[in-house]
Amino acid sequence: MFGLTWEKIVAAVQGKLEITADCPEPSRVCIDTRTLQKGDLFFALPGEKTDGHYFLKEALEKGAGGAVVAYCPADFAVADFPLIIVKDTVKALQQLAVAQRNLFSGLVVGVTGSTGKTSTKEMISAVLQEKWTVLKTAENHNNELGLPLTILDLKREDQVIVVEMGMRSLGEIDFLCRLSQPNYGVITNIGHTHEELLGSQERIAQAKAEIIAHLPAAGGLVLPHSAKNILHPWLTKIRCPLLCFGLTAQADLSAQQICLRGEKGISFNLVYRGKEVGVINLPLPGKHNVFNALAAIAAAKHLGLSWAEIKTGLEKVALPGMRLEFSKTASGDVQVINDAYNANPDSMLSALEVLQEVARGKRAIGVLGEMYELGAYTEEGHLLVGRQAQEKGLAYLVTVGKLGEIIARGAREAGMSKERVRSCLNNKEALSCLQEIMQTGDVVLVKGSRGVKMEEIVAGLLSG
Repeated sequence: MFGLTWEKIVAAVQGKLEITADCPEPSRVCIDTRTLQKGDLFFALPGEKTDGHYFLKEALEKGAGGAVVAYCPADFAVADFPLIIVKDTVKALQQLAVAQRNLFSGLVVGVTGSTGKTSTKEMISAVLQEKWTVLKTAENHNNELGLPLTILDLKREDQVIVVEMGMRSLGEIDFLCRLSQPNYGVITNIGHTHEELLGSQERIAQAKAEIIAHLPAAGGLVLPHSAKNILHPWLTKIRCPLLCFGLTAQADLSAQQICLRGEKGISFNLVYRGKEVGVINLPLPGKHNVFNALAAIAAAKHLGLSWAEIKTGLEKVALPGMRLEFSKTASGDVQVINDAYNANPDSMLSALEVLQEVARGKRAIGVLGEMYELGAYTEEGHLLVGRQAQEKGLAYLVTVGKLGEIIARGAREAGMSKERVRSCLNNKEALSCLQEIMQTGDVVLVKGSRGVKMEEIVAGLLSG
């Protein structure tokens, strides 16, 4: 955070400075006392299970430089500690983010889509770092709290921000765009995630397309060539240049001669508007990451980076944990692919492809959990994953949870023998099952929706 004096902070959040003090201006904001650093401005946010106001004393004891609160607790009477009273602390956090964004003269790239947002955000950031100082969304802090916190983490030397934008309802991307004011927008894809909340894939497209109206003429838009039809009703609002990516020759940016090298990553020939640019080496597995890389390349092309800068940046990219993260069991004789951060049908199919690549000549075991927020696509999506598990030739399929039983049914209906399909109610049961069937040399994929917490299975495997 920079350029925000106490006076400007009070004005931005439309608050009242209850306690005045001659304190240094804060350089960071914090909403969790567990991560609070000395001098931070603490925002006491309400929560489902607790209230940040209960931790005001702890914030003071840990060295907070001030706090933004909706009320002053009766037992909190401290002099020389700036306390700003506002009507709504969540809204105040967002208002302060807007004030910070208005002080920032650099560029903002917004990334949204049904899948691949985090991976694409990481790739864009890695490429842009070849030319500029880049601030990016931490992990997937992509909502009404995470995005403001990202903006408020700005430093004066930052030149570009790459923000990830999540969505659970119509109007949410629009709201996040009003906070971040993106110059460039990337839509990774339009899938079925959140169909339970929005009702149809067309409504999902409508929600993602909200970013389009916010992009200025001097900016740029990136989207998959395959999504042009479903996004067509909103493409009339484009004011800026458009780049489409895909595997088809009709796309502005496409990948040809894709070489999948398992755990070692991918290489492909990059083609731009019919002309071959050169070979791109990506240190990430999975054909789906070709699409993420093409989206990142398109964004970098909009921003004027050279092909050499793009190629070098992509070679340095690394993903956050629990996204196709490779490890060995404690004994060292079984390969574990931890992709437990989240799941939907598209990402499940991509992960199964990676499992097939890595396990060539070895036994492949898929440990697949429930996928949430699919709405009317719930049964079809889970059955599809089960059918693919059979098609990929898994030695065993272990499913977790009630919805996981639908995956198991899909596999059996596709011809997978009952002996090779194990349905478990929870992670503990799945871990026990794995310990019975695993053999030296096996490759095990673990993947499910965030709420299933399948990293518990991975932890059990790695601890022996």
